[in-house]
Amino acid sequence: MKLIITESQLKRLIGESIDIDEAPSDFQFFHTNESLQQLRDALDKNRMVSVAFVKKDGTVRHMLIRHHLSSYEFSTAPKSDAQANLQANNDVKRVIDMSAYRKNLKELKAQGMDEAEAKKMAAGKSYRTINLKEVLGFLVGGNFIDLRDENSIRERYGEETYNSLTNGMVKAMEAEENGAE
Repeated sequence: MKLIITESQLKRLIGESIDIDEAPSDFQFFHTNESLQQLRDALDKNRMVSVAFVKKDGTVRHMLIRHHLSSYEFSTAPKSDAQANLQANNDVKRVIDMSAYRKNLKELKAQGMDEAEAKKMAAGKSYRTINLKEVLGFLVGGNFIDLRDENSIRERYGEETYNSLTNGMVKAMEAEENGAE
């Protein structure tokens, strides 16, 4: 008897067998770590969250994100296993970039497009993918969730990138430090 298994299924099986403590920055860490519960709750409730992460070109990007927009209609086309498990297999999170959404919506309305149709198109154009291994941190409800050490940002990118947080993130860290004292 032969057992045929896809590459993504094999990766998932291997990933499930690895202890979370051995690989703290994988996607399982995102779903299980207690310090990220506030972030998961905010995304589940579709609240806005600020994120700072390192892009592929090495620059730091700050975004205001939401999990989804109600105006977006997902495709009904069948998905391959790789497409269906994109986030889990690649340690990424798909989110809406609210700045891009507002910009796209404004441009589409200026072209004379119907508002409902403009919202659908703008939402579709505003999805972004964040690599969870490149995240510096999240700002959720005034609390900063620092992932720079878990993701080895200083070692991989240097001190300048490590300190590339928004003013709000820095103030939240300072407020937390002052509250702890």
